[in-house]
Amino acid sequence: MVVLAGRPQDWTHEQFTTWWRGPHADAARILPGLVAYRHGAVTKDYDNPEAPGWDGHAVLTFADQTALDAAFTSPEWKAATAQTKGMGGRRIILITDEVDLLTGDDHG
Repeated sequence: MVVLAGRPQDWTHEQFTTWWRGPHADAARILPGLVAYRHGAVTKDYDNPEAPGWDGHAVLTFADQTALDAAFTSPEWKAATAQTKGMGGRRIILITDEVDLLTGDDHG
């Protein structure tokens, strides 16, 4: 699962990154079945350098679709997503089938 997110208008990029890597990560890292959780703070947007379209991304890895589906119905998921309600930011959540293009390993 890949999440792209933009901060609320009244937050700085730094505030948003601190929140995402702090309280929000604390809530998300306990999702059942989560095997990897990475976050990237946007440092440069080549397509829009003056006003980046996004502030960060997260990649949450689960063993398979069944594990992801179980996480989506868990109380932990509800708690983690409740933190974002009413913030005024924006997000896109994508479910992906990942392949390592350097080694050719399928991680889907």
